[in-house]
Amino acid sequence: MIRFGIQNVTRAIETRKAQLVLIAHDVDPLEVVIFLPALCRKFKVPYAIVKKKAALGTVARRKTAATVALTEVNPEDKQTLSKLVESVNNNFLERADEIRKHWGGGIMSDRSNAKQSKLEKARLRDLTGK
Repeated sequence: MIRFGIQNVTRAIETRKAQLVLIAHDVDPLEVVIFLPALCRKFKVPYAIVKKKAALGTVARRKTAATVALTEVNPEDKQTLSKLVESVNNNFLERADEIRKHWGGGIMSDRSNAKQSKLEKARLRDLTGK
């Protein structure tokens, strides 16, 4: 069983019926789907970002689809789905914190460094003054 569209997929995630969520990368405007990865992490639903809305549209038998959620699977296909979910978990869910930590490179501007050092000096002054 496949659910497509932002509202249906969001409802499937929140009711914990979604087993796998696929999100297209070329959605315009991006704000329509930007909350879905955080929602999937919150409800511990595996998700993947795939190329082309048209590819998801062929799965949903439409021209295009921004998101698709797999809700029910035939018993003979559960093995394939579990392998797919395992690879998605390894590439997206488990690496989310790692990717977020490296985002931006951890380099602060001179202004931010000056502000940080000023706060640190004030903190040291308070500790030594007491």
